[in-house]
Amino acid sequence: MQASLSSSSSTSSSSLSRCSQASAAYSDDLCGTPAWIGKGLSCEQRVQRLKHRMKVYFDASRQDHQEALRALWYATYPDQELHGLISDQWKEMGWQGKDPSTDFRGGGFISLENLLFFAKTFTML
Repeated sequence: MQASLSSSSSTSSSSLSRCSQASAAYSDDLCGTPAWIGKGLSCEQRVQRLKHRMKVYFDASRQDHQEALRALWYATYPDQELHGLISDQWKEMGWQGKDPSTDFRGGGFISLENLLFFAKTFTML
């Protein structure tokens, strides 16, 4: 039992160390404000905050969600004007239809944030 506890505690501290290293490496690379990460919070608190954010659905009526969608377009096609948040242009990018918000059903707003991160971070493929 003692060996099991010590191996569990070393795994836990190892995980915490990896979490801190990963947080330090990525916190400044986010597309939006890094405030939601919660600098100064423990790893467990950050995970809880992330779980809460995963429950935020994409809401086309919210200005910040609209801006994120526009930002995704211009990160992907910087020289091509977007005609509207509902447009056949989105199909060119690979969305199922002309309204990309319908593709966020299960993934929520955080899935858009992830796409935006990749579009801004990996600009040359």
